[in-house]
Amino acid sequence: MYVDRGKLAQIEHDKRLKESLRKNLKSLIQRQKLVRAGKVATNFSVLELPTLKYGRPDKESLASGGGGGAGSPSPGGGPGQKGAGGGPCKDYEEVGDLSGTPGSDEHGDHQFVELDFDEFVRLAQEQLVEELDLPSFGPPRMDGELETNASVELEDEDRHGLMSDLNLEQTMFESLKRNIRERGRVDYDVDVRHDGWYFVESDQREKSNRALEVYLLDISGSVSGHNIALIRQFIFILWYFLDRKYSTNARKFIVFQDEAEIVGKEAFFSIESKGGTHISSGLKAALEVRKGYDQYDMFLFFFSDGDNSSSDDETAHGLFESVLDEFDMVCYGRINPCDNPISPFNRMIREKVPDLKRRLSFSDIKDLDNVRETIKGFLNLLDQ
Repeated sequence: MYVDRGKLAQIEHDKRLKESLRKNLKSLIQRQKLVRAGKVATNFSVLELPTLKYGRPDKESLASGGGGGAGSPSPGGGPGQKGAGGGPCKDYEEVGDLSGTPGSDEHGDHQFVELDFDEFVRLAQEQLVEELDLPSFGPPRMDGELETNASVELEDEDRHGLMSDLNLEQTMFESLKRNIRERGRVDYDVDVRHDGWYFVESDQREKSNRALEVYLLDISGSVSGHNIALIRQFIFILWYFLDRKYSTNARKFIVFQDEAEIVGKEAFFSIESKGGTHISSGLKAALEVRKGYDQYDMFLFFFSDGDNSSSDDETAHGLFESVLDEFDMVCYGRINPCDNPISPFNRMIREKVPDLKRRLSFSDIKDLDNVRETIKGFLNLLDQ
C-alpha cells in the first residue's frame, strides 16, 4: 500500500505546531510587535534537514580512487580515458562527497516557524473557542448573499392558506364564536370559508449581510503585556463569530492617545504605548471612518482604561452621544486589570447601559473570565 510520507510528516508537523501554540500563545500574543511583514514568528523551531553535497575536485570521490581492478578507472580518470585493463573507461557521473561530517545537527540550524498572520489567528481562534467554552460555528460563508441554515417555521397565521396547514384549534374556536354570535348557541358547526385559520411562513430576514467593524484602541500607556494579550484574544474571538455572521466584513483600525491615527491591521497589532489621553480624538476618528458604510451593520469596539484628560471630558461625552446615534452597537471594554476606581468617563458610559442595553455593552477586562462573559453578552446582543 502506498503511503504519502510527506503528507504524514506535514500532519505531524501541524500537530506539534498546535501543541506549541497552546503552550506559548499567551507569551506570543502579548508581544508589542506581534506581526512583521505579514508574518508571526513562533517559538516553535524545526531542524533544517541535511542535504547531500556534490564532490569537489580536491576531494576523493566514489569511482575516482586509485583502485587497480579490471575495468577500473585510473586515478583521476574520466570519460574517454583508458582503464588499467586497456579498455576504455565507462562514462560516470560525479557523485556525493563522502568526506564531510556525517549527518548531525551540524548540517542544519534551528529555524523558527513563521506563520501568515491569518493562519496564526485561525489557530489562536481554535484554541480560544475551546478554552473559553464558547459555541462553535461552522466554516465561514463564501461571498454572496447571506445564507442561513435555520429551517423556515410556520409561525404566523392567516385567513388564507393550504388545507394541510389548517390550524384546527384556532379554526374550531372561530367557529364557536361565530355560532354564538349568529345563532345564539354554543355549537361547533365549522365552515372553513368563514372560520378557517392557516399556519403560514414567518419572514426570515437579516438586517444586512455586511458589517463594518471599527476597532478603537487607547495606546496612552495602559496597553501593554497582559492587557494587550487580553484585547487581542478578545478581537480574535470577535472575528471568529462575525466572519460566520456576515458574508462581508470591513474592518477599520484606529489607535489614539493625545491624537488619533487610522492605521492598517499590521500597525494595529504592533502598537507602541505613548502620550496622554484625549478620548475625543479617537471617537472623532471613529465617526470619520464610518462614512460611506450606511448599508452596513456598524459596530464599534472600543478599548480604553477611560482615564481621560479632564479638559477633554465634555467634548468626549458629546462625541460619544454621536457615536451611539451613528453605530448600531457599541461594545466598550474597560482595561482594568488592577480593579481601579471608575473614572468620570467610564461612569457616564456605565450609566447609559440600562437604557441602551440592546445597543451598548460595558465590561471590565481583567482576565479571560471577563473576556468569556463579555463575548457571551455580545453574542446575545448580536442575535436579538
